[in-house]
Amino acid sequence: MKRFFSYLLLVGFSVGLILCSVGVSEAAPKKRIAVLYFEDSSRFDSPTGCGCVPGFIGAIFGTKKRWDLEAGFAKMLNRKLVETNVYEPVPRDELLDAMALMTLSRHNLKKLDQSQRATLAKHLNADVIVIGDIRDFSQERLRTNASRTLREGGRQAPQGVASYTAPVIVRGSLHRATIKLNMKFYNASGETVAQPRIAAARDHSYAGARFASLETSVTEEGTNVTFGQTSEKQRRNPRPIIKPNELNEIQFASAKYDRTLFGIVTNEALVKVVLALRDNVGPNFITPWEPKPTTTEKEKQNPSGAGGPVKGKVQYVDNENPDKIYVNIGSDRGIAINQEFAVFTKGKPIRDIDTGEILTYVPKPIGTLAVSEILTGKVSVFRVVEITEPLKEGDVVSEVTPEAQASETDAPQKQE
Repeated sequence: MKRFFSYLLLVGFSVGLILCSVGVSEAAPKKRIAVLYFEDSSRFDSPTGCGCVPGFIGAIFGTKKRWDLEAGFAKMLNRKLVETNVYEPVPRDELLDAMALMTLSRHNLKKLDQSQRATLAKHLNADVIVIGDIRDFSQERLRTNASRTLREGGRQAPQGVASYTAPVIVRGSLHRATIKLNMKFYNASGETVAQPRIAAARDHSYAGARFASLETSVTEEGTNVTFGQTSEKQRRNPRPIIKPNELNEIQFASAKYDRTLFGIVTNEALVKVVLALRDNVGPNFITPWEPKPTTTEKEKQNPSGAGGPVKGKVQYVDNENPDKIYVNIGSDRGIAINQEFAVFTKGKPIRDIDTGEILTYVPKPIGTLAVSEILTGKVSVFRVVEITEPLKEGDVVSEVTPEAQASETDAPQKQE
Protein backbone atom coordinates (compact mmCIF):
# COMPACT_ATOMS: atom_id res chain seq x y z
CA MET A 1 0.00 0.00 0.00
CA LYS A 2 2.88 2.32 0.84
CA ARG A 3 4.42 1.68 -2.60
CA PHE A 4 1.04 2.39 -4.22
CA PHE A 5 0.76 5.84 -2.61
CA SER A 6 4.37 6.60 -3.47
CA TYR A 7 3.61 5.71 -7.09
CA LEU A 8 0.55 8.03 -7.12
CA LEU A 9 2.62 10.84 -5.64
CA LEU A 10 5.31 10.39 -8.31
CA VAL A 11 2.72 10.37 -11.11
CA GLY A 12 1.04 13.50 -9.75
CA PHE A 13 4.35 15.30 -9.48
CA SER A 14 5.24 14.37 -13.08
CA VAL A 15 1.86 15.56 -14.38
CA GLY A 16 2.33 18.84 -12.53
CA LEU A 17 5.71 19.37 -14.15
CA ILE A 18 4.23 18.69 -17.59
CA LEU A 19 1.36 21.12 -17.03
CA CYS A 20 3.75 23.79 -15.81
CA SER A 21 5.99 23.35 -18.83
CA VAL A 22 3.00 23.60 -21.17
CA GLY A 23 1.81 26.76 -19.43
CA VAL A 24 5.21 28.37 -19.80
CA SER A 25 5.50 27.49 -23.48
CA GLU A 26 2.09 28.99 -24.25
CA ALA A 27 3.12 32.42 -22.99
CA ALA A 28 4.78 34.32 -25.81
CA PRO A 29 7.68 36.54 -24.71
CA LYS A 30 6.70 40.21 -24.70
CA LYS A 31 8.93 43.07 -25.77
CA ARG A 32 9.66 45.33 -22.79
CA ILE A 33 9.22 49.00 -23.66
CA ALA A 34 10.68 51.70 -21.41
CA VAL A 35 8.88 55.03 -21.88
CA LEU A 36 11.41 57.40 -20.31
CA TYR A 37 9.61 60.70 -20.64
CA PHE A 38 7.58 63.12 -22.77
CA GLU A 39 8.78 66.72 -23.01
CA ASP A 40 6.10 69.39 -23.30
CA SER A 41 7.09 71.92 -25.96
CA SER A 42 3.49 72.84 -26.81
CA ARG A 43 3.15 75.92 -24.53
CA PHE A 44 -0.43 74.83 -23.99
CA ASP A 45 -0.63 74.65 -20.23
CA SER A 46 -0.80 77.52 -17.79
CA PRO A 47 -0.66 77.82 -13.99
CA THR A 48 -4.46 77.54 -13.90
CA GLY A 49 -6.57 74.56 -14.81
CA CYS A 50 -5.96 72.90 -18.16
CA GLY A 51 -4.89 76.11 -19.83
CA CYS A 52 -8.17 76.32 -21.74
CA VAL A 53 -9.21 79.54 -19.97
CA PRO A 54 -6.21 81.77 -20.61
CA GLY A 55 -5.15 85.15 -19.31
CA PHE A 56 -7.03 87.30 -16.81
CA ILE A 57 -10.28 85.29 -17.00
CA GLY A 58 -8.43 82.03 -16.39
CA ALA A 59 -6.63 83.50 -13.40
CA ILE A 60 -9.97 84.36 -11.80
CA PHE A 61 -12.08 81.35 -12.71
CA GLY A 62 -9.46 78.64 -13.30
CA THR A 63 -8.53 76.01 -10.73
CA LYS A 64 -5.08 75.58 -9.21
CA LYS A 65 -4.79 72.12 -10.74
CA ARG A 66 -3.01 71.97 -14.11
CA TRP A 67 -2.79 69.35 -16.81
CA ASP A 68 0.55 67.57 -16.60
CA LEU A 69 0.97 66.62 -20.25
CA GLU A 70 4.40 65.06 -19.74
CA ALA A 71 3.25 62.55 -17.09
CA GLY A 72 -0.16 62.10 -18.74
CA PHE A 73 1.16 61.16 -22.18
CA ALA A 74 3.58 58.61 -20.69
CA LYS A 75 0.77 57.10 -18.59
CA MET A 76 -1.62 56.84 -21.55
CA LEU A 77 1.05 55.36 -23.85
CA ASN A 78 1.82 52.67 -21.26
CA ARG A 79 -1.89 51.82 -21.20
CA LYS A 80 -1.89 51.38 -24.97
CA LEU A 81 1.17 49.11 -24.74
CA VAL A 82 -0.61 46.88 -22.19
CA GLU A 83 -3.69 46.65 -24.43
CA THR A 84 -1.62 45.13 -27.26
CA ASN A 85 -0.81 42.06 -25.13
CA VAL A 86 2.47 42.01 -27.11
CA TYR A 87 4.38 44.88 -25.48
CA GLU A 88 5.11 45.15 -21.76
CA PRO A 89 5.76 48.66 -20.41
CA VAL A 90 8.51 49.00 -17.82
CA PRO A 91 6.86 50.02 -14.50
CA ARG A 92 7.61 53.49 -13.17
CA ASP A 93 9.15 52.07 -9.97
CA GLU A 94 11.69 50.04 -11.95
CA LEU A 95 12.64 53.13 -13.95
CA LEU A 96 13.19 55.17 -10.77
CA ASP A 97 15.29 52.38 -9.22
CA ALA A 98 17.48 52.20 -12.34
CA MET A 99 17.87 55.99 -12.36
CA ALA A 100 18.92 55.91 -8.71
CA LEU A 101 21.43 53.15 -9.45
CA MET A 102 22.96 55.26 -12.24
CA THR A 103 22.57 58.49 -10.19
CA LEU A 104 20.42 60.02 -12.92
CA SER A 105 17.96 62.85 -12.44
CA ARG A 106 14.94 63.66 -14.57
CA HIS A 107 17.00 66.35 -16.26
CA ASN A 108 19.88 63.90 -16.95
CA LEU A 109 17.56 61.60 -18.92
CA LYS A 110 17.47 64.17 -21.71
CA LYS A 111 21.27 64.10 -22.08
CA LEU A 112 21.99 60.36 -22.20
CA ASP A 113 24.51 59.19 -24.78
CA GLN A 114 24.40 55.80 -26.50
CA SER A 115 26.49 54.06 -23.84
CA GLN A 116 24.32 55.37 -21.01
CA ARG A 117 21.13 54.38 -22.84
CA ALA A 118 22.52 50.86 -23.28
CA THR A 119 23.37 50.66 -19.55
CA LEU A 120 19.91 51.91 -18.62
CA ALA A 121 18.24 49.41 -20.97
CA LYS A 122 20.30 46.63 -19.36
CA HIS A 123 19.20 47.64 -15.86
CA LEU A 124 15.57 47.77 -17.02
CA ASN A 125 15.81 44.59 -19.11
CA ALA A 126 14.22 46.73 -21.85
CA ASP A 127 14.16 45.87 -25.54
CA VAL A 128 13.21 49.39 -26.62
CA ILE A 129 13.59 52.85 -25.06
CA VAL A 130 11.02 55.50 -26.04
CA ILE A 131 11.07 59.25 -25.53
CA GLY A 132 8.62 61.82 -26.89
CA ASP A 133 8.38 65.56 -27.50
CA ILE A 134 4.92 67.17 -27.55
CA ARG A 135 5.26 69.80 -30.26
CA ASP A 136 1.61 70.83 -30.57
CA PHE A 137 -1.37 70.36 -28.25
CA SER A 138 -4.14 72.77 -29.12
CA GLN A 139 -7.86 73.24 -29.61
CA GLU A 140 -9.06 76.00 -31.94
CA ARG A 141 -12.61 77.32 -32.09
CA LEU A 142 -14.69 79.15 -34.66
CA ARG A 143 -18.17 80.04 -33.45
CA THR A 144 -21.17 82.03 -34.76
CA ASN A 145 -24.59 82.87 -33.29
CA ALA A 146 -27.74 84.54 -34.62
CA SER A 147 -31.13 85.02 -33.02
CA ARG A 148 -34.51 86.54 -33.77
CA THR A 149 -37.82 86.74 -31.92
CA LEU A 150 -41.01 85.68 -33.68
CA ARG A 151 -44.27 87.20 -32.50
CA GLU A 152 -47.72 86.00 -33.43
CA GLY A 153 -50.84 87.73 -32.19
CA GLY A 154 -54.50 88.39 -32.91
CA ARG A 155 -55.41 84.75 -33.24
CA GLN A 156 -59.09 84.38 -32.32
CA ALA A 157 -59.62 82.06 -29.38
CA PRO A 158 -63.01 80.89 -28.04
CA GLN A 159 -62.82 83.38 -25.18
CA GLY A 160 -60.57 86.13 -26.49
CA VAL A 161 -57.48 86.91 -28.47
CA ALA A 162 -54.26 84.89 -27.92
CA SER A 163 -50.72 85.89 -28.77
CA TYR A 164 -47.21 84.54 -28.03
CA THR A 165 -43.57 85.19 -28.70
CA ALA A 166 -40.83 82.60 -29.23
CA PRO A 167 -37.10 83.09 -29.81
CA VAL A 168 -35.40 81.47 -32.78
CA ILE A 169 -31.70 80.87 -32.20
CA VAL A 170 -29.31 79.62 -34.86
CA ARG A 171 -25.85 78.52 -33.74
CA GLY A 172 -22.81 77.06 -35.42
CA SER A 173 -19.33 76.15 -34.26
CA LEU A 174 -16.22 74.31 -35.39
CA HIS A 175 -13.65 72.98 -32.93
CA ARG A 176 -10.39 71.42 -34.07
CA ALA A 177 -8.02 69.58 -31.72
CA THR A 178 -4.48 68.96 -32.98
CA ILE A 179 -1.60 66.95 -31.51
CA LYS A 180 1.90 66.62 -32.96
CA LEU A 181 4.59 64.41 -31.44
CA ASN A 182 8.25 63.84 -32.25
CA MET A 183 9.20 60.35 -31.07
CA LYS A 184 12.56 58.58 -30.72
CA PHE A 185 13.02 54.81 -30.45
CA TYR A 186 16.28 53.24 -29.25
CA ASN A 187 17.22 49.55 -29.10
CA ALA A 188 18.84 47.71 -26.19
CA SER A 189 22.27 48.82 -27.44
CA GLY A 190 21.26 52.48 -27.17
CA GLU A 191 21.27 52.97 -30.94
CA THR A 192 18.60 55.04 -32.68
CA VAL A 193 16.07 52.79 -34.42
CA ALA A 194 13.57 55.37 -35.67
CA GLN A 195 12.43 58.96 -35.17
CA PRO A 196 8.81 59.01 -36.34
CA ARG A 197 6.76 62.18 -36.38
CA ILE A 198 3.19 61.62 -35.30
CA ALA A 199 0.26 63.92 -36.05
CA ALA A 200 -3.44 63.56 -35.27
CA ALA A 201 -6.34 65.99 -35.60
CA ARG A 202 -10.10 65.82 -35.22
CA ASP A 203 -12.86 68.32 -36.00
CA HIS A 204 -16.12 68.65 -34.13
CA SER A 205 -18.69 70.72 -36.00
CA TYR A 206 -22.07 71.78 -34.69
CA ALA A 207 -24.97 73.44 -36.47
CA GLY A 208 -28.26 73.84 -34.68
CA ALA A 209 -31.50 75.78 -34.47
CA ARG A 210 -33.72 76.27 -31.43
CA PHE A 211 -37.34 77.39 -31.47
CA ALA A 212 -38.92 77.54 -28.03
CA SER A 213 -38.28 74.04 -26.54
CA LEU A 214 -37.57 72.35 -29.86
CA GLU A 215 -33.91 71.99 -30.80
CA THR A 216 -32.41 70.43 -33.91
CA SER A 217 -28.68 69.90 -34.21
CA VAL A 218 -26.36 68.40 -36.80
CA THR A 219 -22.84 67.16 -35.98
CA GLU A 220 -20.41 64.76 -37.66
CA GLU A 221 -22.01 61.96 -35.61
CA GLY A 222 -25.50 62.58 -37.05
CA THR A 223 -28.70 64.54 -36.44
CA ASN A 224 -30.46 65.04 -33.10
CA VAL A 225 -33.95 66.39 -32.51
CA THR A 226 -34.85 67.11 -28.88
CA PHE A 227 -37.79 68.68 -27.09
CA GLY A 228 -37.28 70.26 -23.72
CA GLN A 229 -34.24 69.69 -21.57
CA THR A 230 -32.15 66.71 -22.67
CA SER A 231 -28.97 65.74 -20.84
CA GLU A 232 -25.84 64.86 -22.77
CA LYS A 233 -26.09 61.22 -21.62
CA GLN A 234 -29.59 60.94 -23.11
CA ARG A 235 -28.55 62.17 -26.53
CA ARG A 236 -28.46 59.59 -29.29
CA ASN A 237 -25.03 60.86 -30.35
CA PRO A 238 -23.23 62.36 -27.32
CA ARG A 239 -20.98 65.25 -28.21
CA PRO A 240 -17.32 65.32 -27.17
CA ILE A 241 -16.53 67.65 -24.27
CA ILE A 242 -15.07 70.89 -25.64
CA LYS A 243 -16.11 73.71 -23.29
CA PRO A 244 -13.15 75.28 -21.43
CA ASN A 245 -14.95 75.48 -18.09
CA GLU A 246 -15.76 71.74 -18.29
CA LEU A 247 -12.24 70.82 -19.40
CA ASN A 248 -10.81 72.64 -16.38
CA GLU A 249 -12.69 70.23 -14.10
CA ILE A 250 -11.38 67.08 -15.82
CA GLN A 251 -8.21 65.29 -14.78
CA PHE A 252 -5.83 64.50 -17.62
CA ALA A 253 -5.61 60.78 -18.59
CA SER A 254 -8.81 59.98 -16.68
CA ALA A 255 -11.77 58.05 -18.10
CA LYS A 256 -13.68 61.30 -18.50
CA TYR A 257 -10.74 62.80 -20.41
CA ASP A 258 -11.28 60.13 -23.09
CA ARG A 259 -14.70 61.72 -23.76
CA THR A 260 -13.20 65.12 -24.57
CA LEU A 261 -12.18 66.14 -28.07
CA PHE A 262 -8.63 66.41 -26.70
CA GLY A 263 -8.88 62.85 -25.34
CA ILE A 264 -10.11 61.40 -28.64
CA VAL A 265 -7.18 62.95 -30.51
CA THR A 266 -4.67 61.96 -27.80
CA ASN A 267 -5.71 58.32 -28.08
CA GLU A 268 -5.49 58.47 -31.89
CA ALA A 269 -1.95 59.89 -31.70
CA LEU A 270 -0.77 57.26 -29.20
CA VAL A 271 -2.23 54.44 -31.31
CA LYS A 272 -0.06 55.77 -34.15
CA VAL A 273 2.94 55.62 -31.80
CA VAL A 274 2.22 51.93 -31.11
CA LEU A 275 1.88 51.27 -34.85
CA ALA A 276 5.24 53.00 -35.41
CA LEU A 277 6.78 50.70 -32.78
CA ARG A 278 5.32 47.69 -34.55
CA ASP A 279 6.63 48.83 -37.93
CA ASN A 280 10.13 49.69 -36.70
CA VAL A 281 10.96 47.23 -33.90
CA GLY A 282 8.36 44.46 -34.43
CA PRO A 283 6.85 42.04 -33.99
CA ASN A 284 4.07 42.32 -36.55
CA PHE A 285 0.61 41.83 -35.05
CA ILE A 286 -2.96 43.04 -35.39
CA THR A 287 -3.60 45.72 -32.78
CA PRO A 288 -6.87 45.86 -30.80
CA TRP A 289 -7.74 49.09 -32.63
CA GLU A 290 -7.45 47.74 -36.18
CA PRO A 291 -10.30 45.90 -37.94
CA LYS A 292 -9.60 42.20 -38.29
CA PRO A 293 -9.28 40.92 -41.87
CA THR A 294 -12.59 39.89 -43.38
CA THR A 295 -13.09 36.50 -44.99
CA THR A 296 -12.76 38.07 -48.44
CA GLU A 297 -9.45 39.72 -47.51
CA LYS A 298 -8.19 36.49 -46.02
CA GLU A 299 -9.05 34.58 -49.18
CA LYS A 300 -6.99 37.10 -51.19
CA GLN A 301 -4.08 36.63 -48.77
CA ASN A 302 -4.34 32.84 -48.91
CA PRO A 303 -3.63 31.62 -52.44
CA SER A 304 -3.66 27.97 -51.29
CA GLY A 305 -7.42 27.71 -51.64
CA ALA A 306 -10.68 29.61 -51.80
CA GLY A 307 -11.62 30.33 -48.21
CA GLY A 308 -9.47 27.48 -46.86
CA PRO A 309 -7.12 27.68 -43.87
CA VAL A 310 -3.73 29.34 -44.21
CA LYS A 311 -1.04 26.70 -44.74
CA GLY A 312 2.72 26.55 -44.89
CA LYS A 313 5.71 24.32 -44.20
CA VAL A 314 8.37 24.15 -41.52
CA GLN A 315 11.53 25.56 -43.07
CA TYR A 316 13.96 25.24 -40.18
CA VAL A 317 13.97 23.90 -36.60
CA ASP A 318 16.53 25.33 -34.19
CA ASN A 319 17.81 22.30 -32.27
CA GLU A 320 19.22 24.50 -29.50
CA ASN A 321 15.90 26.29 -29.09
CA PRO A 322 12.96 24.08 -30.13
CA ASP A 323 10.55 26.98 -29.61
CA LYS A 324 12.11 28.77 -32.59
CA ILE A 325 10.47 27.12 -35.59
CA TYR A 326 10.68 29.01 -38.86
CA VAL A 327 7.63 28.65 -41.12
CA ASN A 328 7.06 30.19 -44.57
CA ILE A 329 3.94 32.09 -43.45
CA GLY A 330 4.18 35.83 -42.79
CA SER A 331 2.24 39.05 -42.58
CA ASP A 332 1.16 38.70 -46.22
CA ARG A 333 -1.15 35.90 -45.09
CA GLY A 334 -2.98 37.96 -42.45
CA ILE A 335 -1.80 35.96 -39.41
CA ALA A 336 -1.50 37.34 -35.86
CA ILE A 337 0.65 36.82 -32.79
CA ASN A 338 -0.47 33.82 -30.64
CA GLN A 339 -2.59 32.42 -33.49
CA GLU A 340 -2.54 28.60 -33.39
CA PHE A 341 -1.76 26.19 -36.22
CA ALA A 342 -2.01 22.39 -36.38
CA VAL A 343 1.14 20.61 -37.54
CA PHE A 344 1.18 17.42 -39.64
CA THR A 345 3.99 15.11 -40.60
CA LYS A 346 4.13 12.44 -43.29
CA GLY A 347 2.26 9.34 -42.19
CA LYS A 348 1.50 6.18 -44.09
CA PRO A 349 2.49 6.36 -47.79
CA ILE A 350 -0.17 5.82 -50.46
CA ARG A 351 1.28 3.76 -53.33
CA ASP A 352 0.05 3.04 -56.84
CA ILE A 353 -1.22 -0.55 -56.69
CA ASP A 354 0.23 -1.31 -60.12
CA THR A 355 3.62 0.42 -60.10
CA GLY A 356 4.31 0.81 -56.40
CA GLU A 357 5.00 4.53 -56.88
CA ILE A 358 4.34 6.70 -53.82
CA LEU A 359 1.47 9.01 -54.75
CA THR A 360 1.11 10.91 -51.47
CA TYR A 361 1.09 10.43 -47.71
CA VAL A 362 -1.71 10.24 -45.17
CA PRO A 363 -1.30 13.31 -42.93
CA LYS A 364 -0.43 12.47 -39.35
CA PRO A 365 -1.29 15.18 -36.78
CA ILE A 366 1.50 15.57 -34.24
CA GLY A 367 0.58 18.72 -32.32
CA THR A 368 -0.10 22.45 -32.27
CA LEU A 369 2.14 25.45 -32.89
CA ALA A 370 1.51 29.16 -32.25
CA VAL A 371 2.91 32.31 -33.82
CA SER A 372 5.61 33.97 -31.67
CA GLU A 373 7.02 36.59 -34.02
CA ILE A 374 6.14 37.72 -37.54
CA LEU A 375 9.46 38.53 -39.21
CA THR A 376 8.47 39.50 -42.77
CA GLY A 377 5.65 39.03 -45.22
CA LYS A 378 7.00 35.55 -46.03
CA VAL A 379 8.30 34.01 -42.78
CA SER A 380 7.45 33.84 -39.07
CA VAL A 381 8.78 32.22 -35.93
CA PHE A 382 6.48 29.69 -34.27
CA ARG A 383 6.63 28.04 -30.83
CA VAL A 384 5.41 24.65 -29.61
CA VAL A 385 2.11 24.53 -27.76
CA GLU A 386 1.97 20.73 -27.66
CA ILE A 387 3.78 18.06 -29.65
CA THR A 388 3.85 14.27 -29.72
CA GLU A 389 6.97 13.70 -31.82
CA PRO A 390 9.94 15.75 -33.06
CA LEU A 391 9.35 18.30 -35.82
CA LYS A 392 11.09 17.99 -39.16
CA GLU A 393 11.69 20.35 -42.05
CA GLY A 394 8.85 20.00 -44.53
CA ASP A 395 6.16 19.26 -41.93
CA VAL A 396 2.93 21.03 -42.87
CA VAL A 397 1.27 23.62 -40.61
CA SER A 398 -2.39 24.52 -41.10
CA GLU A 399 -4.42 27.29 -39.50
CA VAL A 400 -6.71 26.04 -36.74
CA THR A 401 -10.25 27.05 -37.75
CA PRO A 402 -13.69 25.63 -36.91
CA GLU A 403 -13.84 24.28 -40.46
CA ALA A 404 -10.41 22.67 -40.14
CA GLN A 405 -11.38 21.07 -36.83
CA ALA A 406 -14.55 19.66 -38.37
CA SER A 407 -12.75 17.95 -41.23
CA GLU A 408 -9.03 17.23 -41.41
CA THR A 409 -8.09 17.33 -45.04
CA ASP A 410 -5.15 18.19 -47.30
CA ALA A 411 -2.10 16.08 -46.58
CA PRO A 412 1.53 17.02 -47.26
CA GLN A 413 2.23 17.05 -50.95
CA LYS A 414 3.79 14.30 -53.00
CA GLN A 415 7.39 13.58 -52.16
CA GLU A 416 9.80 15.53 -54.35
